Amino acid sequence: MGIYYSAVDWKEKKQFEAPKGFSIKAPGIFHPENPFPNMVMMKNYQGYNFELVGDMSVEYETSCCFEDITEKVYEEYLSYFPEYRKDK
Repeated sequence: MGIYYSAVDWKEKKQFEAPKGFSIKAPGIFHPENPFPNMVMMKNYQGYNFELVGDMSVEYETSCCFEDITEKVYEEYLSYFPEYRKDK
C-alpha cells in the first residue's frame, strides 16, 4: 500500500507518471534509476508547470481526464539519455 504519484499541469490539462516498469509510489519514485523526477524537471524547464499529485488528494481525481503523455515524455527523455532505456 502506498501513495501513487503523477505529474499534472493544470493549465495544459496534461499528466504523466513514471514509465512502465518503474515505480510510481514511494520510495521507488525517487530511486536513482527511476527517470520520473528527471522527466518532471525536463518538462518544467521547457516552460510547463507540472506538479506532483498523490492519489490521496482530491486534485488527483480531477486529473483523471487529462491527456496522458507518459510515453511521449519518456521517449523525449530517452532522446537525451538513451542509456536509461529500461529494456536495453
